[in-house]
Amino acid sequence: MSSAEPSEADSVVVEEIDEMQLDPQELSQFVETSSISLPGEPGASIIMPPGRRLRSSTVASNSSAPSESETDDESPQQNEVWIKKFVAGEISYTEYQARMQPSGEMELEDEELAARRKSSRKSTRFEKDLSVQRKDALRGNLQGPTQVKVDGKTSMKRHRRFLPPALQGLMGQANLCYARGESEMAKKLCLEIVRQMPLAHEPFVTLAQIYETEDPEKYLQFSLIAAHLNPSDVEQWVRIAEISEEHGNLSQALMCYARAIKSDPKNFDLRMKRVQLLEKKGEEKQAFKCYFAMLPYIPKERGEFLVETAKRLAKKFHEENNIPAAMEAMDRAYGTVSELFTVEDINLFLELLITTGHYRKALDVLMAHTNVEVHEMVGDDGEEADPSGSSTIYTVVIPEDMVLDFRTKLAVVLVHLKCEHLFDMIVDNIFSNINVEEAGDCYLDVAESLMKELHYHYALKLLVPLIKSENFSLAAVWLRYADCLRAIGDYNEAIMAYKKVVSLAQHLDARLTLSALLKQQGNYDEALKALEQDPESEIMDAELLYERCLMLKEIGRFDEFLSTGFMLLMRHCVPLRSRLELGAAISVPRFCEMLKTIADIKVSRQDTTEEHRPEFSRSENEPSVEMEWELVLNLLQVADFIKDYAFFQKLVFTLCTAKRFQFYRHELQCLALLGCLFNRDPMYAYNLIRERVNKEKDLNNPRLWNLFNLVILVTGDIRYNRYLMRLFGRSPVNPNVRILQANYHLNAGTYKYALNDYSKIYMKTGDPIHAMLIGVTLTQIACQKFTSKKQALASQAIGFMEKYRKKRPGELSNEIHYNIGRMYHQLGMYSLAVSHYKQALEFTNALIQEHPLYLDLRAEIAYNLSSIYRSNNNLELARKYLYEYIEI
Repeated sequence: MSSAEPSEADSVVVEEIDEMQLDPQELSQFVETSSISLPGEPGASIIMPPGRRLRSSTVASNSSAPSESETDDESPQQNEVWIKKFVAGEISYTEYQARMQPSGEMELEDEELAARRKSSRKSTRFEKDLSVQRKDALRGNLQGPTQVKVDGKTSMKRHRRFLPPALQGLMGQANLCYARGESEMAKKLCLEIVRQMPLAHEPFVTLAQIYETEDPEKYLQFSLIAAHLNPSDVEQWVRIAEISEEHGNLSQALMCYARAIKSDPKNFDLRMKRVQLLEKKGEEKQAFKCYFAMLPYIPKERGEFLVETAKRLAKKFHEENNIPAAMEAMDRAYGTVSELFTVEDINLFLELLITTGHYRKALDVLMAHTNVEVHEMVGDDGEEADPSGSSTIYTVVIPEDMVLDFRTKLAVVLVHLKCEHLFDMIVDNIFSNINVEEAGDCYLDVAESLMKELHYHYALKLLVPLIKSENFSLAAVWLRYADCLRAIGDYNEAIMAYKKVVSLAQHLDARLTLSALLKQQGNYDEALKALEQDPESEIMDAELLYERCLMLKEIGRFDEFLSTGFMLLMRHCVPLRSRLELGAAISVPRFCEMLKTIADIKVSRQDTTEEHRPEFSRSENEPSVEMEWELVLNLLQVADFIKDYAFFQKLVFTLCTAKRFQFYRHELQCLALLGCLFNRDPMYAYNLIRERVNKEKDLNNPRLWNLFNLVILVTGDIRYNRYLMRLFGRSPVNPNVRILQANYHLNAGTYKYALNDYSKIYMKTGDPIHAMLIGVTLTQIACQKFTSKKQALASQAIGFMEKYRKKRPGELSNEIHYNIGRMYHQLGMYSLAVSHYKQALEFTNALIQEHPLYLDLRAEIAYNLSSIYRSNNNLELARKYLYEYIEI
């Protein structure tokens, strides 16, 4: 075996081996080379001497083996395929780049998030490493893993993978050719290495150097590929980023800086360049995140910059109401360069610490920057008994020249640390060192902290001077004073204080609390007055109006309850002022179409008048949908109780226009039907019940047809016959349902059609009620003026009534005799009618006595008997039955 020297000729021999000296198994590891070419260039081949072959063991046959270029977020096998396709000219660089960098990849994410993602993939990567090591051990082109001890733990570390010796020689020859100016030969050699080992970065580095002057675009492309294959080369990423920035490709420059930071996360200069580039690009939000992630890596030498950055971040986070993040930013700066913090910076840091509940740390900061002396108890072993708690603090020495803000914050911290034995000293120190007229806000801060810790008596000591002062006797101070009085049970004084708050400012919570206290004392008129709002002059509050509604219902002022509740609910609804608008609100199923229909009706009616509606403020405490729906049901119950069915119907129809109540659309439809029934509105009642029948899957539902019949009876609507004929024609229904059509003919006076329908139904059901209806129909026909064979008709009527009497239960004898008596009465057979009337009048049972309102027929029977006796001039008997059984 011997190595060939590089020559000036086109033929290059890297390594020569006599194939006759090799076993067949060893010979199978050698393959012949094929032609290589640049994308778009004619092919060129490396000529081998006869009997010689290029050794490529474990390279050409194992191109899928992971190399040193393998990154955390890329698949080596896919990279090989894409690189080969790009080098062969099958895909453009743009397509290759799109595959290398999926659109979902976040290059500029926070380092903390990246670390979490990296740790979440740790187990997967470890398994992949083991698989790689097993493959490489079989192939023999990689050293085995070594065990490295870190902090007493053993971990596996992979050695860096290099080009195999054969390809190293080829790579050296390519670099030598490039140095001699033989660029074309160097390109061919690099492409041969890429063909055999696509994931090696060295050939792409050389290719980039070759194209640096002659084709800047290809130089940048090959440089990016080399950087992706060797992501730990920070200088390469920075160089590409600078070139991309010069060319105006800021997105690519940002990606390169992000990859460089990933390899060298502690490099402050890299992070600073990325932030400046983000600001140049106009991505302020992303730059803000990068500033926050950069804080731990700002060196102490740049302390002023660190403090200014932390303050800017804290201000931004405070505006976004992200107080913990603001505190963390200041804490990082304080932990690095606390000596550079000014009084204002320390005051801001203390404010954030107190807001986030880090009271012990706030005390430590005060001790470090002021002359405050804190003496703590120690245990027998000389250590603090409870370092994290407050029980160890037994005395505090406060200097006289302490800054006002620091003095206040010290008091607040000691209060929250529950140093109750120091409260008297804290209050006295405030009284003696702080003028209430000049710095009353300090009194209020300490008082509020005492209130949070439920020490209301100490808080009152600080609040009393405030309410008596000229500069700080404000509504907020009076509110805290009133809350303290209520907490300690002094309700009379609390009521006076809350009234003072309301007089100074129409404070919502104060009015609600004042109303609750007055209600608790039984003073409902004053409680309602506290909840009053003027819709003409002030912006209404929904929560206040809701509480007023509940109180009005509780004390029984129903008219005001209905009007106030309607005003509260109307803020969600469209005002309806015509019957056409009412119909659209209840009949159009889709909400958007309903609103459009109502608007079109208003336009067609030229309704340009705008109903005055009070303006409501938006509040987080306004009643929820469930609470308002409960209010709706209460309003309807009260409307039903006071028989105000016009309000009942108007409220339900109006609520159908509110998007807030579309979840209760089915319930509103049912309530609208009830409202129409109660208000005797036949038009909308019939439309609603017909729509309900059309939607019903089971047309034999008795409750549905009972409701349909109730609508017809109550409203007197007679439009249903043709609808029933069409419905019965296309859908099979129970014979009992068809009785509705027969009843229509009976009421309309078309007795022959009624008799035909009743007969068919009776033949199928045999129901005694149907027999009675046939008898009634025959009686009506027999009593007509121009009817022939009246006697036969009367006989048939009597026969069907007898069938009715025999099949009807005996417990209903009063009903049976009453109906038969009415038939004889109509036929003019008064003696028989009187006999049946008297039998019905004498009959009674426990069921009739239990439900006299529905089953007792004595008044009707007595009136009929009275009319018979009056027609026969027997006035005494007529008067007797009237006086005995009829009450007016």
